Amino acid sequence: MHVKKFSRRSLLRGIGAGGVLLSGISRSLYAAETRIPRAAFFFYANGSHPDWAPTGTGTSFTLSPITAPLEPIRNDVVIFKNMILERASGNSHKSTSFSALGAGGTTSVDQVLAQEVMKGSMKTPLASLEISIGTTGGGGGNIPGLSQLNGSFLPGVRNPVAAYARVADRITMGVTPAPGMPPVGTPMGADKALLARKSVLDYLRDDVTTFKGRLGGDEKSKMDFYLESLRTLERDIGNMPGGGEIKPTASCSKGTAPAATLMKDARVNDMPMMNHLFLDIIAMAFACGVTRVASAMWGGGQSDESVNFNGISMGDWHSVSHGDPGGGAGAQMTKLQAYMCGELVYFAQKLKTYQDGAVSLLDNTAAVLSTQNGFSTQVGVGGAKTDHDKHNTPFIVAGSCGGAWKTGQLIDAGNRAHNDLYLSIAKGFGMTANTIGNASWCKGPILQGG
Repeated sequence: MHVKKFSRRSLLRGIGAGGVLLSGISRSLYAAETRIPRAAFFFYANGSHPDWAPTGTGTSFTLSPITAPLEPIRNDVVIFKNMILERASGNSHKSTSFSALGAGGTTSVDQVLAQEVMKGSMKTPLASLEISIGTTGGGGGNIPGLSQLNGSFLPGVRNPVAAYARVADRITMGVTPAPGMPPVGTPMGADKALLARKSVLDYLRDDVTTFKGRLGGDEKSKMDFYLESLRTLERDIGNMPGGGEIKPTASCSKGTAPAATLMKDARVNDMPMMNHLFLDIIAMAFACGVTRVASAMWGGGQSDESVNFNGISMGDWHSVSHGDPGGGAGAQMTKLQAYMCGELVYFAQKLKTYQDGAVSLLDNTAAVLSTQNGFSTQVGVGGAKTDHDKHNTPFIVAGSCGGAWKTGQLIDAGNRAHNDLYLSIAKGFGMTANTIGNASWCKGPILQGG
């Protein structure tokens, strides 16, 4: 038998809203008390400036120039200083590509959460949503995204038009289906939609496999990437039947689709034009119950792209990250990292516009911002100039994952690994696991109690 305790305030509110019928009271209570957590993970490339952290402790802290954009949501965030982005040995760019979300395991934390969702009673049409902006290469390796499933990286969606379609196609409320096609939310409609999409994929796979045999080496690698995208689409389709068990928020809507002219892969310099579209799409997916888990790779593990926007001028982001933190390179890193903090603010404020039961969607979300590569070089704990020190990696969390912890504080992690933050989020999702990723990196949840 399921037993749930309700607060006196919730009981009175339930009586008023539910009337004299016990069933009405029960429904009102559960609507007020039940919280469905979401999680989003945002990682940018090439490390951070070593002087990124605010000063102070607890609820009394002063934001640094890099974290100053967080001021509008300072009461909604938890900022960690002296947290280690733990990693395996070898090139820091490559090892953190595996450990940023992987945390030393073969399945990344976002996919662990997604698997937990899909085996429970609150399934979603999409298990997760992955976004990738820019490219990663060099010593960091060439990967399509940061999420991993059984040791393989999952390709992220790279243009906002495709990302919007992936989410909007799964929002069926109030939408008239195409002629002759039953609503996907019905069992027959789900079956027909699934068969139609599978038939297209089967045709494409056979056609592409035949064509691939005629290609040279470079073209074959590109085709392999395309086939990987098809496998991702198949994984999405596998989650379609049933339509999901999470009820949309009252403010769920499809919004406005991105312009067709944006049907192109986003590079780092496209972020001011495209990234808010991606963040809006993630928020829409959370609000409409399409998925509860999302991740984004901003630039990859080692991004050699130029960055020229918002007063930032880098001919090669990666090279600048290995420059002098106290000189011109450090000034550019400060500007770029402050911009990334501003993107978290935009997402958090967007989530606040959605009412999710008795609270905002932000209250029920844990949105994590960090970098893949520790902090900048030429300083640190025994780090070489060609390395990125793993100590004092910035980790910022917006939202409380459904009231799982108190926000509005700066916490000294005391050189604990980022696994312990992920374990806190897993606990917020109702998981009973004692470790996440590499068990030897875990000490226990670093955030406890709302």
